[in-house]
Amino acid sequence: MTTGSWVRRLLGLGSPQAAPGPASAPAPMGAKVSAAAARAAAAPAFFGKRSPLVDGKGRVAGFELKLPLALELRFAGQPDAPQAAAHHLALLASAGSLARSGLTPVVPMPSGLLTRERMAEAVPAGVWLLLDRHAELPPPVAAALRGRGVKLGSWDGPPRRDPTIDFVAARAAAGGVDTLQMSAQRWSEALPKVRMVALDVQSLSDMELVIRSGYSLAGGRLSRDGPAQNPRPLGAAAHRICELINHLALDRDTALISHAVQGDAVLSYRLLRYANSPAIGLAQPVEAIEAAVAILGRAELGRWLSVMLLSAASGRQAAAAVQSQALASGRMFELLARDKGESAPEVLFTLGLLSQLHLLLELPMHAALEPLRLSEPLRQALLERSGPWAVYLELAAELEGDDEVTADRVAAPFGGLAAVMQRAETAWDWARGVTGSLGTD
Repeated sequence: MTTGSWVRRLLGLGSPQAAPGPASAPAPMGAKVSAAAARAAAAPAFFGKRSPLVDGKGRVAGFELKLPLALELRFAGQPDAPQAAAHHLALLASAGSLARSGLTPVVPMPSGLLTRERMAEAVPAGVWLLLDRHAELPPPVAAALRGRGVKLGSWDGPPRRDPTIDFVAARAAAGGVDTLQMSAQRWSEALPKVRMVALDVQSLSDMELVIRSGYSLAGGRLSRDGPAQNPRPLGAAAHRICELINHLALDRDTALISHAVQGDAVLSYRLLRYANSPAIGLAQPVEAIEAAVAILGRAELGRWLSVMLLSAASGRQAAAAVQSQALASGRMFELLARDKGESAPEVLFTLGLLSQLHLLLELPMHAALEPLRLSEPLRQALLERSGPWAVYLELAAELEGDDEVTADRVAAPFGGLAAVMQRAETAWDWARGVTGSLGTD
């Protein structure tokens, strides 16, 4: 499938089998954009390339939503074209859903689109609009948007004292981290209350650095990091969890596992909290560790222990964001494995979780996984990027990149890129909702 064809399928253009659009898609925006809006209404809710944004507490607090690279290039010379309006309406529909869930959606948008009839009315409250020419936005339009709770942003440049600028965004690809730090300092002098957003940061360590430099949000590839600076060996709690995971791997009796959990008060509390959570949905409360282990079963217990291992290994500033991405990756892998009919889809959940462990420990992957007894397919995938499950990790990496052609090729065995993006969206929603019930806080 070509880049153009999967984009057209995502938008429902020229495909009789296109997926129906979200119920919250914007209504037509008047005569000049009504046809574009109608096409945007056919776009699925997961339209757009999403990159997580990390806040000062190290959590995933939002997402940058932008057009796929092929469409960005297509509209580079005509950003205000009707087709560009259609695609940005689809982005706004996705952004509105994120904003209603309490996340911050940052949406780059050509300023000229907002001068179209009623176009500005389609921007949901809570969206952060990143404008290419902020100074050219008509004051009445800016006032109306801000009055509805929309934040207006400008790209980094010479600072100016414009009170309608709510945030400033800088892409790290245009300079190093030191450039981002200088930008934050210059803008804070001109607009003391302005919020700074860093985009396309190249590593997790750099992301943490720019957050410490005064940025409200920082986005980039959470799965990348620079050379390990401060190795964090597993503590006693993490070693205990590794021992429990190894008991499961060796198929040892659950009575032994129950006894080991009972020896750790914190682990016992978290297991009972999870067993009694809405995620499990039991009619009667569980009060004994043995009962909780029996009810959960070996597969669910293994999932819970894998999440506990991530929590015990965390120590860096952006640990919460890495854990969220690990949960989302694990859930996406599990859903895709079920779609493919894999015999043990829950193990693919573990693959997604463990793929982030080295980032939390700031260790090489082989050292991070050393305490665990891994099955051969897991070991091959995580340590050698080979074997039957390596394609899942390759798929996750391609979803973070801008090469839609390669992403489409890698996604083909999973039903195509549209199906994968739908699963990714579902997985992120699940990760946001399940963290508390799993007991990682």
